[in-house]
Amino acid sequence: MAASPSVTGPAATRDGYTVTEAKKQAVAAGISVADTYINNPSSSVQWPFPVGVPISDYFGPRSSPGGIGSTDHKGVDFTPGEGAPIGAVAGGVVRLVQATDQGGLGVHVVIDHVIDGQNVSSWYGHMLTGSPTVEEGQVVVAGQQIGSVGNTGVSTGAHTHLEIHVGSTPVDPYAFISSRN
Repeated sequence: MAASPSVTGPAATRDGYTVTEAKKQAVAAGISVADTYINNPSSSVQWPFPVGVPISDYFGPRSSPGGIGSTDHKGVDFTPGEGAPIGAVAGGVVRLVQATDQGGLGVHVVIDHVIDGQNVSSWYGHMLTGSPTVEEGQVVVAGQQIGSVGNTGVSTGAHTHLEIHVGSTPVDPYAFISSRN
């Protein structure tokens, strides 16, 4: 497993909105909070959760969890708690809504974006059954709720598996979002 990236610093303030207030709201909503990243709410590229949340696994080679997952992890696993709302990482168009659990990513959503002039897609796996709030072909904005954290597909617990593909190539979502948020 890759070393856990850490982002620290003072609370950010913008137009009366502070990170501290966002954390209080997240905790009140039952979201587990962690200092894994700081979200810039004015950026066109967002984290899938408005505040840092626990991350259980990173992009790249790993031991298969419980012998059921991939050893070449194509995403980052966020663990804010079952039912936490998942936000779109950027504006785009919903390409796919897999509303039923058929293994693999389980209930999941794929959104197509153009970011920095490149075709990018974001994949959100293991959603709670019945939680997708978007439809194929729908235009979404950064931060818009697209579903909720669940435990569907090949999963060992409630989490959101986030993949970022530039063209058809999976890239490290943590590095991709960190460099743009």
